[in-house]
Amino acid sequence: MLEDKIIGNVQKGIYVITDNSEDITCGKNMAENVPAFMYGEYDGLYSGGDGSFIACYNNTSVDDLKNYAAVLEKSGYKKFAESNMLGNLFFTYQNGINLVYAYYIKFLNTVKVIGEPYYEYITDLKEENLVRPAIIASSVCDRNFYVRLPNNTLVVVDGGWRIEDWTLYDHYELFRKMYEEMSEILGGKDIIEIPLWIITHAHTDHAKVLELLHGTDLIEKFNIRQILYNFPAPNNIYKPMEATPEQRAEMEENIKAFHRDAGIKFSYDRLFYNCPFQVYDTKRYDVILREAFKNYDATIIKAHDGMSFTLSGVKFEILHTPDDDMPTVYTGFNNTSIVVKMTYKGSPMIWTGDMEAVPSDSCVKMYGDLLKCDALQVAHHGWGAATEEFYKKASPSVLFWNNSEFGFKYADKFQGYGKTKNSTDLYNMKCVKKNFFCNRIRMSYAYLPVTFDNSEPAFDDCVIAASSSSDRIFMLRLPDNRIIVFDGGWRKEDWSLYGEKTLTEKFFKELKALSGKENVTIAAFIVSDLYEHNNRFLETLKNASFKDNIKIQKIIYNFVPESKIKCGYSELSDSEYFNKITSAYKDTAAELITANTGDAFNIGEATVKILYAPCEEKYDSIADTSLVTMLEYKGSKLIMTGDMTDRISKKLLKEYGENLKCDAIQVANHGWKNCGIPEFYKKAGAKLQLWNNSEYGFQFFRRDEGYKKQPEPTEIYNLPQVKLNVFCDQVSTQYFSFPLKDEELKYDV
Repeated sequence: MLEDKIIGNVQKGIYVITDNSEDITCGKNMAENVPAFMYGEYDGLYSGGDGSFIACYNNTSVDDLKNYAAVLEKSGYKKFAESNMLGNLFFTYQNGINLVYAYYIKFLNTVKVIGEPYYEYITDLKEENLVRPAIIASSVCDRNFYVRLPNNTLVVVDGGWRIEDWTLYDHYELFRKMYEEMSEILGGKDIIEIPLWIITHAHTDHAKVLELLHGTDLIEKFNIRQILYNFPAPNNIYKPMEATPEQRAEMEENIKAFHRDAGIKFSYDRLFYNCPFQVYDTKRYDVILREAFKNYDATIIKAHDGMSFTLSGVKFEILHTPDDDMPTVYTGFNNTSIVVKMTYKGSPMIWTGDMEAVPSDSCVKMYGDLLKCDALQVAHHGWGAATEEFYKKASPSVLFWNNSEFGFKYADKFQGYGKTKNSTDLYNMKCVKKNFFCNRIRMSYAYLPVTFDNSEPAFDDCVIAASSSSDRIFMLRLPDNRIIVFDGGWRKEDWSLYGEKTLTEKFFKELKALSGKENVTIAAFIVSDLYEHNNRFLETLKNASFKDNIKIQKIIYNFVPESKIKCGYSELSDSEYFNKITSAYKDTAAELITANTGDAFNIGEATVKILYAPCEEKYDSIADTSLVTMLEYKGSKLIMTGDMTDRISKKLLKEYGENLKCDAIQVANHGWKNCGIPEFYKKAGAKLQLWNNSEYGFQFFRRDEGYKKQPEPTEIYNLPQVKLNVFCDQVSTQYFSFPLKDEELKYDV
């Protein structure tokens, strides 16, 4: 019993509140004259916040709870809801004045009785099969999820932005983009109907939307009917740290300066969760949110265990709230996250917010095998929170991460956000078939009920692969398990940051996985030009520990003397770099082939044709000397453009015209300026576009590293014939059957 947190007692068989201070009531009336539970061992009467109280009892039984239900009914209360989950029994009663939630936790033999003033809320909406229901990860925020119901309305889970994004971008623009993606999900609806908005806990990155949306003119575009949450009473929260206005102003300027330096003083991938200074959150944010909620014409619902909502056939059940841990003092808001189980046609998903060890341990002990689900939202953005036992019990096939994929891959240890072994192990759990991330260029989604096609290309299939170890490498696996590699290197920033050994070994591991063999045979290594970032693997292979486990049969290239190029090869002198690379090629013992326009090479069952090789006297840049190749296999065509420029693309368009038609194409020059004219890609008509860039790099480039994204790459990305844009440098290697299969050409599921 926490004596200093007691707010009342039992008098004459009813609960009596003796402390009505603001931190106890949160400005609301408290329930009165609620019959007391008179069984087991009384452990005190505490505030639950928002006008609710929590009476706690130990050494009780399920029969004691049933007897209490009879007492309530005798006192004029009517049963509103009842559920039993693995021996945990939950009752809800009301008498038009009070709501009483009473439940028994089997593994603890405890009972909680929660009383609050009566209000009406909707728990059922009839099912209307207007659209296919789906779970959607926001592309605007890396904290938002949506559930599209069969009646074409949305349930929203959380809603906010990292403090870095909130500081950097125009606030109204963030809200506008969020509205636009919601409208897109609902088929272009002008008004966004939201029967339920769930806030898992009171952190700014999860609730900033509802804190401020009401103050914008966009609020007229939303019909929010109910808001569901459970924040503990302020008096049960331990001394939250508060930043002064001066500290927050300093933090925001630090963030802006840090991002201005990205790509100039350090590699842009260091932006994610790596601020080398203190980042503050907002003290007593729960109080701020309670006030904000009042600005919505919505029913504000305090979530409690056992509560359920069936909305157009999709069921939401509350598994855990902070009530379960009372009596206690909360030292952080992550452990106050509510846990929600969502089920549609027998397919369950669990929402966890930022749940850490306390609620996850409680869920394991309360629900055991009932936690098994098809899909799961990873707790706390994947930064090590929920326990390993919780994830094992859940054993999901699909994971949703409220983090960007790039953020997950490169998260470091500043701010305490280091990517943990737990999150890496979770990503790679054998049961997990697909990982979905927020904050991508396009929204990721999974249809309900969650199903997953577990078929993967067999080792006797031809497969296109986008590297996860580099944002410069693509591969094609032949049916005989030999591999064709297109370019082989890393950006200078990555090479300096991570080092030769780490990067080359990671790429070799990727080659082994792709070939299914310990000893890898590269049928052809096609190098588009003499840029260093295309040659680092071959340049350093002779130093690698695995050099005897890799055999390269052909290297296809065409290098132009530096004297013909206005911009030189590298920091080395005119002849030094050329000699260094050609010497490295010879060390591989591969057949060295200088390619010319019109050449064709049979490589197994595939044919590689050279569409362009340099043959002029002068060039503006190395990119102007890039090889362009077309690979044909069983009637399907793949064009690899290397660092092709606008000039080359115009030349090819004029020379080949309709013969450029292909199934897949690599977008040249990483999708930056001078990457080939849009008309070239339109004529190619590819369904699959490959970008030798990270998705994050493409999405957020401004002037990072001197590269500015132009309108043309955005137009190329959005060409109507394109079914899928694929980027390198994701967490996992991405595979696509070749010839292409339509079922693989979807934005995720």
